[in-house]
Amino acid sequence: MSLTLMVGALLLVSYVVFAIYAARGGNLMLGFFFMAVLWAGLGTIAGVTTWSASAAQVKAGMIDINNGIFEQGPELWGATAAIIIFGSWFGRVLVDTGIARSIIRTAVELGGERPAITCILLSLVTGLIFSSAYGVGSVIAIGVIVFPIMLALGISPALGTSAFLMSVGSGLYLNGGWLAQVGALIPQFDQTQHAWKLFGFLGFGLGMLACFTMILIVTSFSKTKRAWPAQVPSEQKRVGALAMITPLIPVALSIFFNVKPITALLIAVIWAILTTGNYKKWHEMTALLQRTFHDGVADVALVFAFLFFLQMFLRSAKVCAPLLSPILQPLMPGSLFPVFVGFGLLSVLALFRGPLTMWGAGAATLALFQSIGGIFTPQVLFPLFMVPTTTVNGSICPTQSWCLWAIGYMKAGLKEYFKCCLAFALVTAFLLEMIAYFMFAV
Repeated sequence: MSLTLMVGALLLVSYVVFAIYAARGGNLMLGFFFMAVLWAGLGTIAGVTTWSASAAQVKAGMIDINNGIFEQGPELWGATAAIIIFGSWFGRVLVDTGIARSIIRTAVELGGERPAITCILLSLVTGLIFSSAYGVGSVIAIGVIVFPIMLALGISPALGTSAFLMSVGSGLYLNGGWLAQVGALIPQFDQTQHAWKLFGFLGFGLGMLACFTMILIVTSFSKTKRAWPAQVPSEQKRVGALAMITPLIPVALSIFFNVKPITALLIAVIWAILTTGNYKKWHEMTALLQRTFHDGVADVALVFAFLFFLQMFLRSAKVCAPLLSPILQPLMPGSLFPVFVGFGLLSVLALFRGPLTMWGAGAATLALFQSIGGIFTPQVLFPLFMVPTTTVNGSICPTQSWCLWAIGYMKAGLKEYFKCCLAFALVTAFLLEMIAYFMFAV
């Protein structure tokens, strides 16, 4: 066996070990760092990288260990980090200005004494909010308002948790912060193309439809014990209708007018300040903006740590691609249809940081597909991996930070929780993979 094939085999073995480690709940930040070191070392043995490349080697496309992997990995992710920070800040602004609370209160009033309808309206509001707001802190801030209302409606903890989290996950298909994270892993994919914008709306729409269907089916087979009145805490005054459209502004500006994400979020923050009257006292406005920005950054601090080390691993995987391609190429199908079908049918493997989510072992799976090249172009890989990463991992997986918090807060048993949401999420993932195939792979 040649040295190249031997190193390639070791890379594959380490991938399997890492997938098991991730699925068993290992620390992914340290896991990705270890994988970056290991793969960089194996790449050096095989001669595809070096510690420090010369100017001529860099010009020729060499990615070295010193600068190309461990320095540029996190550095090149800076633009994405900025978008995530502003998205998280925007989420805090929605909460602290009273906009989110007012929207939720309106949904409760429209639902009246119909628990299922009110739960559907709350889910729709949640999905719309998280089409632009981002971060675990924003999820918690909205959740502590929504969950007591759901419980007062007689909605079970399992259904309430499922409905809320599936709504959050549906919004992510339009969320600039989430899309920027995925885009940083597949930067060659053009998110401004019309097809992707349409797919984002389809992802949001199908996700919300699955959530509504789940609510109607589960409530029709269960007895709700209402604890009325279901009231929204009213420490803040209700804002006007103009303020309540604030969550839609960044999405509309980005999708329909091609406004850049940060610019769109800044416009929305200014709109929120003006329409809620928080501009009238300068010192109070500056305190609000500073507090929400600080909280927004704190909310996503651990996300940054995770993604910085993930980028190191992906850079090392890129240099090892020539070592993996000869082994994997003969094993891959000759067409993309069975690949999309397989991802759809096996989307459950995105749970527990498995091999089909980019926020787990799927990052290594993505690297393997990228090493093959050929039919696995960025145009194909982005939607292929986006669906299980979002509809399964981002929406219902207990290892996702906001899902873990919601399950714990509502004291929802995992068995009952998965009975409510798992089948609906998996069917949605399969349908979206089929749609993605015909939109991006044909």
